[in-house]
Amino acid sequence: MSSEPLPIATQFPPPPVEEWRRLVDKDLKGKPFTVLQSPLEGGLSLQPLYTPQDAPAPSEPPGVAPYVRGTHPLGHTEGGWVVCQEYAGPDVARTAEALHNDLERGSQGVWLVLDAPHGVEVKDAATLERLLANVPLDRTPVHFEPTTDLLTPASLFLQFAQKRGVAKQALKGSLGIDPVGALARLGTARVDVTATLAKAAPLVTSLLKDAPGLRPLLVSSRAWADAGATSVHELAWAIATGVEYLRELERAGVAPGDTARSLQFALSVGGQFFPEIARLRAARLLWSKVVAASGGPPESQAMVLHARTASATKTQRDPWVNILRATAESFAAVMAGADSVSTSPYDEPLGTPDEQGRRLARNTQLILRDESSLNRVADPAGGSYYLEQLTGDIARAAWAELQRIEALGGITKALVQGDVARVLAETRAARDKAVRTRKLPIVGVSEFPHLNEAPVRREAHAAAPVQGEGVVAPPRPFRMSEAFESLRDASDRYHAAHGVRPRAFMANLGTVAEHTARSTWISNVLAVGGIEADEHRGFPDAAAAAELFAKAGTTLAVISGPDSLYPEQVPALVAALKAKGARTVAVAGRPGEHEAAFRAAGVDTFLYAGADLFQLLKTLHAQLGVA
Repeated sequence: MSSEPLPIATQFPPPPVEEWRRLVDKDLKGKPFTVLQSPLEGGLSLQPLYTPQDAPAPSEPPGVAPYVRGTHPLGHTEGGWVVCQEYAGPDVARTAEALHNDLERGSQGVWLVLDAPHGVEVKDAATLERLLANVPLDRTPVHFEPTTDLLTPASLFLQFAQKRGVAKQALKGSLGIDPVGALARLGTARVDVTATLAKAAPLVTSLLKDAPGLRPLLVSSRAWADAGATSVHELAWAIATGVEYLRELERAGVAPGDTARSLQFALSVGGQFFPEIARLRAARLLWSKVVAASGGPPESQAMVLHARTASATKTQRDPWVNILRATAESFAAVMAGADSVSTSPYDEPLGTPDEQGRRLARNTQLILRDESSLNRVADPAGGSYYLEQLTGDIARAAWAELQRIEALGGITKALVQGDVARVLAETRAARDKAVRTRKLPIVGVSEFPHLNEAPVRREAHAAAPVQGEGVVAPPRPFRMSEAFESLRDASDRYHAAHGVRPRAFMANLGTVAEHTARSTWISNVLAVGGIEADEHRGFPDAAAAAELFAKAGTTLAVISGPDSLYPEQVPALVAALKAKGARTVAVAGRPGEHEAAFRAAGVDTFLYAGADLFQLLKTLHAQLGVA
């Protein structure tokens, strides 16, 4: 017999998919196969297994249209992505110092969110000079994202570069002319998209010739992402914005291919790791198809993509977990082939980030690049049956939404007519329900809260502007953790006023082994609402438990234990507790067939997985006098 090893396929023949499916169906014992699918927002779902039959035909290699696998032939190995820090602090001097320090310590690009109250106020050349005094313009990409005055920053920056003696050919970055983004963010009907783009047309033409590395146009999805749009809607509306710019600038005399080469996209990256990778890949695919359909040549179909970590996923409570969230989101952006990435500081939800927050954000990307070596692989996501199929699924879903928006007359009309606001309201309601029931858990807030964590203080953000006449209500930015954080805020106010936190007396029934799992879960649930759990066990009878309750200094009691003990012990225990002053008695677990009897005995509410936890805790707050 030959000593040569057998081929791997011969040694370990893979089981056929049909055989795997047969075994799975057997294990499911009559349950539908769909229980193994994981639903995604936007009507999509993840399968438990992907095979070659699921993946589409192999896409073109990196650097070739439609650029699914990236716009550069060797991916990030040709120099890596740009570590681009974002700045929105209102103080010009502090912002100038921050970006100077960051550039000296590893940042490679600057992204400036402009106009109060959303960002830095730059209205004249002197202010811009102070802001960029220590920025080497000849080797640092500078990006602007203005909100109100869309054309002035472009003019000021070009004048500043000329004054510094920097050739236009050396300039890199984007000037941020994004009238649809301004309309979405401010909600003002006075933003004239057509007029703004017509005024920008000569600049687009001249910069394409004189400063090809400086893109005047921007498509930013910030307003929608911060307001809770699904990943599919955010992508579709961003592409729809690009379509509108192609159309309007063509009317102003700029060819679609030239417009496409003058445009940069900026998308947010959320917490679903693999779907976010697929979505950014789908963004390049869709944009390539749009530009090609508009007559743009292949070289103009490559999307320049800036990715930022999402604001909606970050928390004020236990903000250190934001470091992990931002790491995963930055990792996804890099895996998807983003050209530049901004990692938000962990303390950004609390106000203006400090030096430590910016340092941790910056070093997150430096570690991904220099220690994890993500800049040494071209298209690491390519070829995965899962990601290739998911890329196609997201692209088709976003394309359908794009077609719907176009049928309404385009993204501007969809905004003005309130269609975007309607979709956002529906999305937020569905997401809020998932958060409240903990189907969408938030570590440190709705799961595993640290009740007595030391607060992190930062200078508060400026308030949003008051809307005037003739406006379309802008979408309100929100974070998914807001509802539960409001309960913790109320608990803090109660603690400041009374010297103690609101408290619940917990009567744990049965042995330690019998009640530990449920009592631990209940303690965690109460802490989510800022309520301390005062646990007691081993009492001989209901009367003894009631005596302990009377000394606890609270009006809330929670009974926790195995379901088997409830029918016998709950009625007597509830009566004894209420006789000693309990205004509210809750029982841990679903009541099932005993609900009517338990309520007749005096049980006020039930705490169980899948319930609207926020509303339950809000009710307990009201009964405890927590405002």
